[in-house]
Amino acid sequence: MLGSCDNENDNLELHSDPGTSFLDVENDGYMVTLAAQAPPEGLVGTWQIYMGENGTFEDVNNPQSIFYGEPGETYNLGWEVSYKGKYESSAITVSFKPLQPVLHNVSMDTLHNNMSIYLEADAPTFGASGEWEIVSGSGGRIENAQNYEAQFIGKADETYSIKWNLIYGSKVESAEFSFLTDELQAHAGEDRLDVKTANGEDKYCLLDGFLPAGATGEWEIIEGVGGFVHSIDNPNSILEGLGDSTYTLIWKVELDQYQSVDTVDIRFRDKWGVWTDSRDGQTYRYTEVNGLEWMSENFNYAYEPGYSSWYYGQMERSVIGSGHALETEEDRKHYGRLYNWYAAYEATPEGWRLPKEEDFQALVMYYGGNIYAGEDIIAGGSGESGIDFNFGGYLELYSFTDPAIRNSFDHMENFGLYWTRDYLSNTRVTAFSFSSNANDFGISYPYAEWYGLSVRYVRDVE
Repeated sequence: MLGSCDNENDNLELHSDPGTSFLDVENDGYMVTLAAQAPPEGLVGTWQIYMGENGTFEDVNNPQSIFYGEPGETYNLGWEVSYKGKYESSAITVSFKPLQPVLHNVSMDTLHNNMSIYLEADAPTFGASGEWEIVSGSGGRIENAQNYEAQFIGKADETYSIKWNLIYGSKVESAEFSFLTDELQAHAGEDRLDVKTANGEDKYCLLDGFLPAGATGEWEIIEGVGGFVHSIDNPNSILEGLGDSTYTLIWKVELDQYQSVDTVDIRFRDKWGVWTDSRDGQTYRYTEVNGLEWMSENFNYAYEPGYSSWYYGQMERSVIGSGHALETEEDRKHYGRLYNWYAAYEATPEGWRLPKEEDFQALVMYYGGNIYAGEDIIAGGSGESGIDFNFGGYLELYSFTDPAIRNSFDHMENFGLYWTRDYLSNTRVTAFSFSSNANDFGISYPYAEWYGLSVRYVRDVE
C-alpha cells in the first residue's frame, strides 16, 4: 500500500502558479497580498526574491503571504514548488511607485517672503517621513524641520538652497530650490477706502497684514476715532470702527534683531463711499441712491486747464457777476472746476459716466419731487441722501451781457448747473439746473462749447 502512494506522488503535477503581478502600487506600508496557487496536498511552496532590494515576506511558505517592499523599487518574485527532484517555479513582478516630493510657494516674493519664508510641501503619505535641509547658505535655520510646513529664517542678502527630503526605508527622494533673501519688510495690505457693510450694522473688516516666517507682529491705530483691533498680534485680525471714518494703522514686525513697519488706511462706508482718481490722486465722496452711485462732490480734475476747464473767477479777460474767485484749495475742492461739455465728456474717469437727464429727473422724484427734493439733495439741507449739490454758478464765454464781450462768471451761490450726457443736434446740451431761492429743479440747454458748468459723474451699482 505504501508503494502505491509513492507511485501516485511521483506523478504529481507541481503547478507553480504565482498569481498575477502587481504594478505601480502605492499604499500604506508599501505592501501587497500575494495570490499564488497552493501546491498539491502535502507539498510546500516557497517565495523567493529574484530581483529587488529590501523586500520581505511575512511568511515565505504562504501562497497568500504579504510582501513588503520599498517605494521606487521593482521586484521579481518567484513561487517555487519541488518534490523528489522535481522542481517548478514561476515569477511575477511587483513594483511600487517612487516617492514624489512636491514643493509649494517656492517662488521668492521679496515683498512678502523677505529674509524668511514659509516652507510647504505635500505632506508625507503611506508611512513616509519628511525633513527640510539647508543645502547651502550661511546663517540660516529651519524651525519645525521634520514637518511638511516649516519656517526658514535667514540673513538679509544671502543666497540659500533648501531641500525637502521624503524618506521611506532606504529610499530618499528630494526636491530643491534656491533663492536670494531681501531685508525684512512689513506688509500691512492695500488701502481700502470703501469698506461696505449693511446700513446700521456695526462696522467690521478683516485686516490683511502679512507675518513673515518666524517673526512677531503687532497692530496699532495711529489715526481715527472709535476704532479697535480685536487681536493686535494677528495679521488677519478684525478692525472694528465707525461709519464714514478713516483709520490709519501701523503693522510692525520683528525678526531676530530686525524690525520693519508698514501702514494701511481703511475707511468704513456709511453715508459715503470714497473713490480715488488714479490720474491725480484726488478723492471724491459718493453715495448710493436708487440704483446709482452719485459723486457727492463737484469734479475737480485739471482737464486742459484754462482752455476747457476753469476755476470760478480764474480766467483772463473775465468778469465776476456774483460770488468770488476761487483762490484757496478748500474752495476749489468744494466747488470744483467748471467744464465745457466736451471736456466733461472726455474727462470722464473709467467706470463712471455723465448722468442722463432722466437720471436727474428720477433723483428728484425719488426724494418727493420739486417741493421736497431740495432738502435731501442740496448741500445744507436736512436730508440724508449725501449727494450735496452746491451752487457753483457758471461761466459764459464771450458773454454778450458784458459791454466788452468778456468771459463772464455769474450766479455763484444762486444757481447750480450740471451737465448731462444728452447732446442735442444743434450743439446744445441738456443741463440740470436749480435755484437757491426756490425748490425749482429744471432743465436748460446751454451751448456745449461756450459754457462752463459743474460736473457730477454717476455709475451703476455693482
